[in-house]
Amino acid sequence: MYIDPQIKAFIDDLSALDMPHPVELGLAATRDGFSQLWQQVNPAARETVRIEEIQVPGPAGDIRTMVYTPKGEGPFPVVAFFHGGGCCMMAPEDYTGTNTVLAEDAGAIVVVPAYRRAPENPFPAPLEDCFATYQWLLGNAATIGGDPSRIAIAGDSGGGYLAAAVAQEAKRRNAAQPAMQLLIYPMTDMGGLPTSRIEETMFLDDRTLQWVIDMHVGENRLDPRASPILEPDVSGLAPTVVIAAQIDPLRDEGKAYASKLRNAGVPVQYHLYEGVVHGFFNMGGFCDQGNAAVAQACAALREAFAHAGTTSR
Repeated sequence: MYIDPQIKAFIDDLSALDMPHPVELGLAATRDGFSQLWQQVNPAARETVRIEEIQVPGPAGDIRTMVYTPKGEGPFPVVAFFHGGGCCMMAPEDYTGTNTVLAEDAGAIVVVPAYRRAPENPFPAPLEDCFATYQWLLGNAATIGGDPSRIAIAGDSGGGYLAAAVAQEAKRRNAAQPAMQLLIYPMTDMGGLPTSRIEETMFLDDRTLQWVIDMHVGENRLDPRASPILEPDVSGLAPTVVIAAQIDPLRDEGKAYASKLRNAGVPVQYHLYEGVVHGFFNMGGFCDQGNAAVAQACAALREAFAHAGTTSR
């Protein structure tokens, strides 16, 4: 199997540390370790991007939310980005480098909510906070210099699940669909065991996934709001870009969800990056393919925003 040389060096360095498995390490130490790692592997933050913190009203109180605004004159399109971590780990600050690149290169305000995390706040709390953030942007994007007619949603891994679920929730509640949904190696099937969950164990494995799924959704694995692939009717959802990694236990469910959307008439672009592992999108500090995937995402966002701007006039 081909492994990207930069990824191989990264995995070799991690293996040399001989760290315990996340399940054995425990949640507190795993949270700390992954946050430190993500901050190290992110690309350098773009200094021209303004970073501020706001509070967005949520169903259980205000949601601390980071806002990344590019240089220039607004109103800007907006990307609501839901961070990964299986809905149990990570924070907006762990993605600062990638968020600033997205803001500058997509020419958009990137809004990242610090949604409530499991197990302290299990399903559906993370989804409720992310949907509340999206709904707030629909009515209030102008207050942060954004254009409410050009809002996209995005997320990686557990955040990819949240983005997919927010689009479905918008349909259920008769809210506007986003201009685009960008799903980066999304979790879409909490209750299944696709083949890649068994075959691909480099960097992320199914033991870790089952651990975070148990903390997040417990007995609700088959609820379509927890497993978007189980939603019977996905017609009418926003155009979708799926970015996938070859060496990733989530590879098969991301591809299956892309097919489900396409079969329902949703415009879908699916991009599989060879020889890279789960998480590569945020590894632009050392991974050329990660930077290429971010550039591809920015190009797709700019195109979606241009189309939304045309159709909204």
